[in-house]
Amino acid sequence: MHSEKKMSLFDLVFMGIGGCIGAGIYSMLGVGIGLTGRSVAIAFLIAMLFKMSQQTRMIVTSSMFNLSGGIYSQSALVLTPMLTGVAALNNLVAMLSFSVFGISLASYTVLLIPALVPYQRILALAFMGLFCFLASTGANIFARIQNGLSICKIVALGLFIAFGFAVCHHSGFEGEPFFINGGVSFITAIALMSFTCDGITTVINFASVAENPKKDIPKAWIIASVTCAVIYALLGYVGSSLAPYSEVANQNLGYLAQMVLPKALYIFFVIGGAMASLSTALLGGLTGYSHMYTGIAQDGWIPKIFLKPRNSLIVIFLLSAIPIMSGISLDNIVSMMMVPGMVLTFLTDLRAMKMPKMFPEQWPNNAFNLSEGAFKALMIVSMIASSLTGFFSLASLTLPLAIGTVVVTVLIFIYSNYMIKSGKVDITSTTDLG
Repeated sequence: MHSEKKMSLFDLVFMGIGGCIGAGIYSMLGVGIGLTGRSVAIAFLIAMLFKMSQQTRMIVTSSMFNLSGGIYSQSALVLTPMLTGVAALNNLVAMLSFSVFGISLASYTVLLIPALVPYQRILALAFMGLFCFLASTGANIFARIQNGLSICKIVALGLFIAFGFAVCHHSGFEGEPFFINGGVSFITAIALMSFTCDGITTVINFASVAENPKKDIPKAWIIASVTCAVIYALLGYVGSSLAPYSEVANQNLGYLAQMVLPKALYIFFVIGGAMASLSTALLGGLTGYSHMYTGIAQDGWIPKIFLKPRNSLIVIFLLSAIPIMSGISLDNIVSMMMVPGMVLTFLTDLRAMKMPKMFPEQWPNNAFNLSEGAFKALMIVSMIASSLTGFFSLASLTLPLAIGTVVVTVLIFIYSNYMIKSGKVDITSTTDLG
């Protein structure tokens, strides 16, 4: 990795956009419309604000320190040893969520080639294998692929917004007010839409290969967040205004695009939009996580084979095959992954409120020149957002899946405590603070 060209601000911005605009928006927009109708655009904006409050801690930390272990090492800075283990192990559980991208890529492929429907699961595995290989080729190659695909999907989404805006009913449809299903459904929509805003933090895991990480990562995060917020709000507005609620609720973005785009542009939308979005998000996640596992292995939470990113990618491929072959739905996969993640985010934010006093020398150098009071206020907002997201994600699951999710979350805490007591863990990934 040291011989590779460093990633520029431009690379990081497009990586953030690519990491954000992925499986979530193409699969969850219709779900959001089904929950709250035209208010989904507002839900997107609030979800992004919530996510930005949650991510502020990460961005502030990345501007103060240069940590090779990415988000994991950031958590280790403020958490107790036991909770650091929870962070490490939760990132392993998150490997399962990569299956969402393989499944979604396969589903869009069969839209264009219906004859492949019987082989959809095999296609999903093939896509996972391909992108694990691409991620193993290095961050510089990945950045070039990412930039090109990100431009394609922004153009594709722009076409949908432009064509859709020209024909949508700006005044809405009779009997379909904002917040069509009430306040609870609107809050649920915010919780689920937050998944579509999550991938921007991919940029943090590339601190070790960025040209100027302490300055460029915060800038890239802001630019990518604002860009994605605008795109999502427009998509929500257009998608929910094309046809009556009964026709657009719970439909994916590909279905909505068919309503407004000529056939040639629709094909481009599927390939250059949906599939490019899924590809960039998958590449970003695979590459970023494989480097993060290096820090986790360095500390002893997982076997030393994970010190090599390529080995991490092999394990990711094998674990992602479990949900693919079992047939678990996308929304259930997402909800199951989000519950332990939100519990951890809440606890990390609670501990992070002490950062100004924990690191008095570094704090004045934080990216946004935040005061201690302003930072604590943002952490409180983040904890509220995490609580809402975790609760409504858990509530959306069937009882067996909800129980299984709670059990896995508890087991993560138990195993982390066991590893601490075993003496096999030595948290060293935070010693080189940069």
